[in-house]
Amino acid sequence: MTTLLERVGGEPALEAAVDEFYVRVVSDKSLEHFFNGITIENLKEHQRKFLRMAFTKIPESINVEEFMYGKHERLFLMGLNGAHFDSVATHFVETLQHLGVKQELIDEAVGIIAPLRGIFEGGEEKAKKTQEEEEKKKETSLLDRLGGEAALT
Repeated sequence: MTTLLERVGGEPALEAAVDEFYVRVVSDKSLEHFFNGITIENLKEHQRKFLRMAFTKIPESINVEEFMYGKHERLFLMGLNGAHFDSVATHFVETLQHLGVKQELIDEAVGIIAPLRGIFEGGEEKAKKTQEEEEKKKETSLLDRLGGEAALT
């Protein structure tokens, strides 16, 4: 059986989709602040790698939730959430429609991407908690982190 990537048109279609997709998302007023100071070409390359993996086969060794959280942690601290995911997903679908991808293939792509929404719903809270824990570690003295007075004896 051929992969979704092959059925949507392979690498040329992936290139075209990512280019069109970023035209849309960076011009979206509700998303534009997430792209400040970001090199779009680098971001496009990451997106192509992600979609290539998602539309072929995600290796079993990858924890998708942790992978996605790690890639977006900085953005979660900026307020990235489920509503933003919905906007991005809408741009993704509209990009595929614009490029003439068949609806059944769009539906298959959405079936792969949509389950990731939960990561974005809880990402901001998780990122803030992680940040607070890191701040507490910084406030703790080296002696306390090593085990306190008992560590000296």
